Amino acid sequence: MRTKLFLLILLWNCFTLFSLLAQNNSHAFVDGEGILRWSNDSSEIHGFGINYTVPFAHSFRMAMRMGISHEEAIRQDVYHFARLDMDLFRVHVWDTEISDSVGNLLENEHLRLFDFAVKEMKKRGMKFIITPIAFWGNGWPEPDEETPGFSHRYGKAACLTDPDAIMAQQRYLKQFLNHVNPYTGLAYKEDPDVIAFEISNEPHHHQPKKEVREYINKMVQAMRYTGTQKPIFYNMSHSIHLVDAYLEADIQGGTFQWYPSGLVAGHALRGNFLPYVDKYVIPFAGHPGFKNKAKIIYEFDPADVSGNYIYPAMARTFREAGFQLATQFAYDAMFLAPYNTNYGTHFMSLPYAPQKAISLKIASAVFHEVPMKKDFGSYPENTRFEGFRVNYEKDLAEYLSETRFFYSNHTRSEPPAPEHLKEIAGFGCSPLVKYSGTGAYFLDKLGNGIWRLEVMPDAYWLDDPYSPVSPNHQKAAVNHSLHEMQIILPDLGENFSAQKIAPSANNELKCVNGKLMVSPGVFILQAWGAKRKINPTDSYKNILINEYVAPDTNLDTIVIKNLTPPRAIVADSAYISFKIIASQLPKQVKVFIKRHRRTIEISAFKTGSNTYQAMLPAELTQAGRVDYFISIKTEENRWLTYPSNLEGKPDDWDFVAKKNFHIDFLPATTPILLWKAENHWPRTLSDGVGNVDLKPSFNGDYLLYQISLPETREFDGLPLHTLRYYFGNDIKGLRTLLNEKGYLMVEGQNLGDDQPELEIALVTSDGSVRSKVIKLNRSDQKYKIPLQTMQPGKFVLIPRAFPSFLPYYVNINEQVPFDIHNIEIVRISLLNNESTNLQFGLHKIWLE
Repeated sequence: MRTKLFLLILLWNCFTLFSLLAQNNSHAFVDGEGILRWSNDSSEIHGFGINYTVPFAHSFRMAMRMGISHEEAIRQDVYHFARLDMDLFRVHVWDTEISDSVGNLLENEHLRLFDFAVKEMKKRGMKFIITPIAFWGNGWPEPDEETPGFSHRYGKAACLTDPDAIMAQQRYLKQFLNHVNPYTGLAYKEDPDVIAFEISNEPHHHQPKKEVREYINKMVQAMRYTGTQKPIFYNMSHSIHLVDAYLEADIQGGTFQWYPSGLVAGHALRGNFLPYVDKYVIPFAGHPGFKNKAKIIYEFDPADVSGNYIYPAMARTFREAGFQLATQFAYDAMFLAPYNTNYGTHFMSLPYAPQKAISLKIASAVFHEVPMKKDFGSYPENTRFEGFRVNYEKDLAEYLSETRFFYSNHTRSEPPAPEHLKEIAGFGCSPLVKYSGTGAYFLDKLGNGIWRLEVMPDAYWLDDPYSPVSPNHQKAAVNHSLHEMQIILPDLGENFSAQKIAPSANNELKCVNGKLMVSPGVFILQAWGAKRKINPTDSYKNILINEYVAPDTNLDTIVIKNLTPPRAIVADSAYISFKIIASQLPKQVKVFIKRHRRTIEISAFKTGSNTYQAMLPAELTQAGRVDYFISIKTEENRWLTYPSNLEGKPDDWDFVAKKNFHIDFLPATTPILLWKAENHWPRTLSDGVGNVDLKPSFNGDYLLYQISLPETREFDGLPLHTLRYYFGNDIKGLRTLLNEKGYLMVEGQNLGDDQPELEIALVTSDGSVRSKVIKLNRSDQKYKIPLQTMQPGKFVLIPRAFPSFLPYYVNINEQVPFDIHNIEIVRISLLNNESTNLQFGLHKIWLE
């Protein structure tokens, strides 16, 4: 065994050495049209990847606390980068951790691990954009530590103006670029895999143009002093009123960010975000000085959006806008992802967020396949492009080409030529793979009739990954389970052999009708008659055939996710639906209905790998409320009851529970509540001026607006304030009633002298908008809007995006029909009229 391990390590080191020696001496340059190109053949450079921070800050500290080897963590994550086709790495280096107060570079553990990470990524063929100065402290999400660096001594603002701080940055930049990575033997100034440098991260200038230009040029001079000829970029996402300073400075390009859904919502955002990523509009794109500047996206992510459909759409828009390099922010280290403490507003992990990860892999394909500046039109026409498709309703991103088939969710799409496929990456079921597990899988063709199958563990979200974080609160888990998989590939046939080779080798499995039982790991699939012998230690692209990285099972709890709508229509029967997340499925599952002095027991039946239903008889589905519990019998013959996770079951004499589930059965004539201040304000997204807060009253809390404005002000056509609330899940059980409703009702009252004008809008799942403007007066409290009087409206991008210069509105094609059955968002915009003092309250909005 030791001999085998030694040979494997030796082979991998040889593979590594070959990769490092094979680097060509081509370097990047920016041509006169602002295009990054390779010097050896003038080909366009394009790359797509991630930000990743294990060598620094919170990730570094958490590895120390958890007893995790930083090197092993980096190796594991970089393997997953390879599986996801990430070929670009960017990080804002925490200068505060690797410099002293006057800018000398410190040869410490942070720098060593950064060097190590670069070496590991180079082994996989990755390129680099390095931002040597972060300005940040090293705390987030914790308090900052006392660090030795110049940015800690001076702070960001002083670093941009103080002469001593500027000298410290110049000294640091010289030493950083001259630093020789001991793992590669190359200084960063000359490493051919470093495409470019970005001077610093989000500088936020407030000085006059001349001073800003001089500051940038001083940084550039320090970097050029090292002899580097690499392109140097500067951030143009921030302080864009200083764009002339940026474009007059001695730089070759600009860096930009994109957080289309804002940041730090504190919970998962719902609704269709494809309109948010329709276009990336740079206000100064027509500036003569911008023509010869290259463009990079240094950070992007649909923050807090739990859906997996959006990444390829963002990549499409980047290419259309002329971006050549883009890096998602930020990939979570495998050891830390279950808690999502690094950046709780983002969540990206192949093991723990497999659908999002596959979507990111598809986005990489977009970046490498879609021509730069190609226009695919506007939403919704641009949801299909060049073999790619994104679909909000199906929560699906997919890519179908002659040789590749990727999908982030169940799909019925047929690849154009299955016999020519060389690579499949997916989640769930497709026409070629039937799989009930909840992890990602990869199929790579090694030869005619020979495929490599890699299966990841089942992944589960135990809680909203975007909710407030703690290292003591696990958000996600994996479980190593056995599932049936059916593979339908022409060159494999129906009856083929399967040999598991990692993480440990098992006996050969025989497959009948393309079906086999798989557990997490790597398998070699071989058609009968295929003669080539596969050496598991051989390389395939940028991995070894028997490489495999996955976390051990860490699902040590039981979670019930109730899928039953809270409100439903009176019916002859109805179902209670739910998921059970557990390392071992229960022996029995029952639903107990809580009635006056008695309980009714109903058996639940399995409808999927971990989904269940229980049918309510007609006597329980009449008008009124049904309170219920879900109880499971474990392998240890213990009964547990939810939502309180109590020992026992509701028909026990001593069972006491303070919580239960409920469903309200409503008659068809019932109004449909869309938004109520006291219930929904915590999940209502808002943007604008003034004070808007929840206020108590006898008749229920209401939302109080208090807005004071100067009499003389500019009118930019934008609302003073906008609210957005997603009610799609709230009315899931009532949608069949929508066509019977004729009026949108608003309850609110003007409390001041000036009269507020409100635009009330309904938004459907495909982005279609219908709106109506009403004026609140001091006498009325209820306003009745006939639905047929509502007119096509604009789609408002709330929450607001970063960078802030991006549009407030997007125009959805008015030809898209408005279907009342698909409404899911209510929007309330306070229009900017001539009022100077506005005071009014909003209570609720409903349909009747």
